[in-house]
Amino acid sequence: MKIDHDVLLFATRLVEELGESAIRISRVRLVELTAANNLRAAAFWRDVMHTSERLLAERSPALAPPPTSSPVAPPVASVMSAQPATL
Repeated sequence: MKIDHDVLLFATRLVEELGESAIRISRVRLVELTAANNLRAAAFWRDVMHTSERLLAERSPALAPPPTSSPVAPPVASVMSAQPATL
């Protein structure tokens, strides 16, 4: 697999700054350049779009909060019932 460092750098920067919008923006740019018959630039943006999709897919599981297996503090109801009522 050939790695184009320009594509990787550009896609990484887009994803960092724009998040999910990076894919949409690169797709719009790809369509514009394809319509203008600029095949070399369109190929670059196609690679940027695919790399952005891959980067976002790799980043998404890392952003999800880890599942909690046990509560840190006891529920409020159990704390209230354990304390004797004083007047």
